Amino acid sequence: MKSPAIRVLAAAALGVSVLAGCSQNTDDKNDAASSGASGAGGGSSSCTTNRTVDNAFKLPADKPAGLKASFKVALVRQSGVGDYFEQWGNGATKQIRAAGGEVTVYDARGNNATQVSQFDEAINTKPDVIIVDHGLADSVNPKIDLAISKGIPVVVYDVAISNCKAVYISQDDASIANKILGFMKQENASGGKVAYVNVSGIAPLDSRDAVYKQFLKDNPSFTQSAKFGKYTESVAADTASEGASALTGAKDTTLAFAAYDELAKGTLIALRQNGMSKVKVYGVDISTADIQLMTQADSPWRATAATDPSNVGQIVARAAVAQAGGVQMPQKMTIPAALITQDQLREKNITNMEDLRKGLPELTTPDYLGAGWIPQVQPTG
Repeated sequence: MKSPAIRVLAAAALGVSVLAGCSQNTDDKNDAASSGASGAGGGSSSCTTNRTVDNAFKLPADKPAGLKASFKVALVRQSGVGDYFEQWGNGATKQIRAAGGEVTVYDARGNNATQVSQFDEAINTKPDVIIVDHGLADSVNPKIDLAISKGIPVVVYDVAISNCKAVYISQDDASIANKILGFMKQENASGGKVAYVNVSGIAPLDSRDAVYKQFLKDNPSFTQSAKFGKYTESVAADTASEGASALTGAKDTTLAFAAYDELAKGTLIALRQNGMSKVKVYGVDISTADIQLMTQADSPWRATAATDPSNVGQIVARAAVAQAGGVQMPQKMTIPAALITQDQLREKNITNMEDLRKGLPELTTPDYLGAGWIPQVQPTG
């Protein structure tokens, strides 16, 4: 019988896709879509790349007078298959309900046209706040502008947005890339030949790409041997196919850096198909499936840098609760990540996300946008 991790990897090969922590793209022609498109009605391109970050911001101690007893939240999502998005969504909805709100979820499930129409539907219900979770900037920026023009506050997660009045929350992507690349350097002090697995045109992945390029400049003992990566509805499987071909001409590869976990899964498959079991893999993001892959016998996946998706969903939800109550929020806040190594997981016998939260309590951040008037909930999944 196959172990759970082997079954997960086999499923990835068949096309199971988890678009973890990254803006979704489901059309090949949009693989390089602009992440900084400005919408009409109040957009400003300066807010796409030059937002003021304030991670020290604290919510007011007293409950805002403007927060209704049963406030309404519309969650407009562009999710993928897998436990990352499930955990994120569960964390967000659980937090909103604990705070006394009602949440309606609109999930386009990979269809950009559907997300646009669902966004219109959400606006027409006149909610007290809208959360946008992933999506293409070109698709959602005009709708964000429209919602704000109608007096509906908007909180956005992991989409490059142009409207300065929308609150933007994301992972600290530069820190994530620096953490994992720093660990790769620590483990391979003499350098190595790196297979780079990423795609362009997606805001968080572009941020990680900038760090990677600077890393190569600063560390000439590390050189790129191959580059591949596909962003489709079957990320792992399509990346594996492209990677298997790319790696046939790069047999001297010793390391691989994959910019998020589905790309890492595709990399694992490609390496296995090429008989390159000694190549060390370094990734981004975490889930129960990822933990199983990292801890299985002879796994080359050495480490990942990640946040807890359930915790992230709760943080975004708390921002939305505050916005619904009329709290003036910063333009942008970023969520810190932790370095998670294969050795840590094995030594602490961590097999799932629940174990991970106990073993690395820094992943759970109840004080981040926490307040006494917003009940705490435990991350799940």
